[in-house]
Amino acid sequence: MAVEQTDIETGEQPTIDSLDIEPFISLMGSLLDLDRLRIASALVDGPADRMQLYEATGIGHRDLLRHIDNMQQACVIKLAEPAPHTPDQYSPYALNQPAFSAARRALGKHRGVRPRPTDARELTLESFMPGGKLTAFPQKQTQIVVILDELARRFEPERQYTEPEVNVILEEVNEDYCTLRRSLVDYGYMRRDKGVYVKNGA
Repeated sequence: MAVEQTDIETGEQPTIDSLDIEPFISLMGSLLDLDRLRIASALVDGPADRMQLYEATGIGHRDLLRHIDNMQQACVIKLAEPAPHTPDQYSPYALNQPAFSAARRALGKHRGVRPRPTDARELTLESFMPGGKLTAFPQKQTQIVVILDELARRFEPERQYTEPEVNVILEEVNEDYCTLRRSLVDYGYMRRDKGVYVKNGA
């Protein structure tokens, strides 16, 4: 694909603050207790009532009630369907699977966030040369200079390159190596003499 000029701005990338990670925080906050982890573990194989949870976890009845209430408020567990109007010690509880699914999705978004570039050069390269491949050629002079400076780093100073050698190096960035080669010369990053190209400066 040929290099196309574009006036794409270097837009902001998503940040952790802009993502909805509340489901993950809520779930983890509720499970940051060994007794609550024991309760959740006891419910992995299926619903269980308070008497069964007491036998499985060894947690005292008063503490068990407190933990169950906390985990219900955090939507980690719920009364198994059909939920009774007046739950008692024989009313079964179950893990709230949608809460775990929402937490996994939130964590996936969190892991997908990359640190936002901190200066204009990094922003330009991230926008126009992600992964070292030129996807669009900027129109702003400041951004063009950044791209060409990055391309020039692929050449050794004062070494003589034939035109085919230059083409091979630039084609790794974008198939429109003619435009890139010409721009490097026009902007003074390289000089050309009788088909031989030399990088200027250090």
